[in-house]
Amino acid sequence: MENSKRNFGKEFEEEVKSFLEDKFNFKDVKGGHNFHIAPKGESNQTDVCGIFNDILFVFQCKAAGRTVKRNFRNEILATRERARIILKNYKSIPEYAKCKFILFIFITKKIIIPQANIELLEKGDPKIWYADEKTLEYYSDLHDKIGEYAVYNFLADFGLRPPKEDQISFTALRAKLNKYTVYSFFANPKELIKYSYVARRRSKKEDFYQRMLEKSRIKKIQNFIDAGGVFPTNVIISLKKGEKKFKKLNCVTEKGIDIGELTIRNSYNACWIIDGQHRLFSFSKSKKDNLISCIAFDEISIEEERGFFLEINREQKPIQPDLIWDLEGLAHPESPRGIISNIVRKLNFKEPFIDKIYIPVYGTRVGKIINMAAFCNGIYNSRITNRITANITGKENPLFTDIPHTMVNRVAGVLERYFNCLNESIEREEIKKFIFGNAGIPIMLYLLEPIIAKLGRIPSHHDFYKFADAINEYFDQNFINQNQIKQLREETTSEASRKGIAKQIGRFIRSQLKDKSFWPTMEEMDFVNEIILLERRIGKFISKKLSDLSSSWEKQRLPEYIYKNAVKKMAVDGTDLDENFDLGDELQIITRKDNWEQAFKNEFIKKDGFLNQDELRIAFLYLSKIRNPAAHGKSVIPTQEELNQCEIYIQKFIRLVPELITDKPQDDLI
Repeated sequence: MENSKRNFGKEFEEEVKSFLEDKFNFKDVKGGHNFHIAPKGESNQTDVCGIFNDILFVFQCKAAGRTVKRNFRNEILATRERARIILKNYKSIPEYAKCKFILFIFITKKIIIPQANIELLEKGDPKIWYADEKTLEYYSDLHDKIGEYAVYNFLADFGLRPPKEDQISFTALRAKLNKYTVYSFFANPKELIKYSYVARRRSKKEDFYQRMLEKSRIKKIQNFIDAGGVFPTNVIISLKKGEKKFKKLNCVTEKGIDIGELTIRNSYNACWIIDGQHRLFSFSKSKKDNLISCIAFDEISIEEERGFFLEINREQKPIQPDLIWDLEGLAHPESPRGIISNIVRKLNFKEPFIDKIYIPVYGTRVGKIINMAAFCNGIYNSRITNRITANITGKENPLFTDIPHTMVNRVAGVLERYFNCLNESIEREEIKKFIFGNAGIPIMLYLLEPIIAKLGRIPSHHDFYKFADAINEYFDQNFINQNQIKQLREETTSEASRKGIAKQIGRFIRSQLKDKSFWPTMEEMDFVNEIILLERRIGKFISKKLSDLSSSWEKQRLPEYIYKNAVKKMAVDGTDLDENFDLGDELQIITRKDNWEQAFKNEFIKKDGFLNQDELRIAFLYLSKIRNPAAHGKSVIPTQEELNQCEIYIQKFIRLVPELITDKPQDDLI
């Protein structure tokens, strides 16, 4: 009944208008029921139109409330007649009079049309391009990642070319590599992006091969560039036929190598990026204009491009984690990761770790009992080098200082005392071997943070004894024989399992010391982690449901202050918009009247769900009560009754909200 009252065609027109204005900054966007481009006194209703540079885009919009199949032959013929009338009369609209070219697009939403319809559109006169809502979704996503530069890929997809006077030139070397003509040059990335295209896997482009851009990787690389980072590797490019000119210079060179001026022109997709898209597009929002090194293959096929892409990525070997951590300390000694690296390097010269940590700069693994990466990751995950840690609430971590070399010495000294005390207290060699291994050290580091929080100061050697004795007793009682220890090793290969064992030991320490206040956030952490995961799950669900209604849902369907706050956070850490909603934001978005009726009511109010919107609100507020103090670095110790009710609501949300998983590329390949 709700759907019959909605005008999906009009909604889609507004969505297209918003897309043109908000994403690509089109000018003079008009259209709708009362807008006509026709001889004076006659009608020729135009759904949406707008200007980019001197090009007038005209959209005919068709939409349905649910996915349907339609034969639009008659509508297409009518659209072509409208297009002819527009061609003859568009100059009667003052804003459009100076346009030099008109492009017509027939765009649908939730409508599947036969291939014969598409051919009828694109082979007629005037030509009418076909698009669907996936086009808006794709370019909305691309705009979110690379900003204003996304419009050039959009223009390329519709066969549009830059003005004849637009071109970029580089001094380049030209050579032959087997059968390939290859150019080597340095380019300003912000100029090159305008002429660059990426064959990303998406709808109707099945022969394409590239992954979608990952926003977090772009942000990470952008931060690296803005901090003065330089890439010593090439961006690999395929130059398309007819889109370049090479003017040889009269210079003496090596045999088979020419020096000249390479000019790129005449196409927004003259340069297809085979490898290095994240490096190149990271400059789209960077403050820097560093030159980047490029290798360009001349006029190769998409099959050859795909072959190069596969070879490059197949042969790339991941950098050894130990080496990455080792280099962090040498390259960035004042950074948080550099400090951790140098703490572990210092421990390699202290008991009980003298020459027992594998550090690549010092050579062989022979005789080493723990990897540098395992130790560094353990420190990083336990957060003992953070200014504020989970259990030290309202105070600064006593180990923390702003002076990097003092921080290294202080934390290394505490770790030396802690592990020496464990070495003295642990009686059985097989247990000691586990504790001082790649799984055991991270577990012991998880325990160290609540120990420091309990003491409230930098611990002495003596301070650690009662905790070390309790840890020894835990292993003595729970791992009596070799088979149990072997099983322990097999079950502690993941970070989650190590954290789980640390909590078991923490509960044992509470019991042994008869101190209920030890590690107060332990139970809270379990629920807070679940709530945080649920929060992200609901955020993805909101994004999916609202993007089904509109590709411009961010501005059309979110309260303005929520949208602006999320955008600010995105700019800082490169996350997706929905990753910046908290539970309070999500409740407001879901219960907003139009969103509730059109997207969420039937998802939450059902037999195995919530009775009504009031109960849903109570659930959100209840989970927020536990979630929010943790988000602000405060500690709460919920009652068992509160934890039980929390679990009921978590399970209910898990049943109602599907888990949406996105395939993210690895961060180490840039």
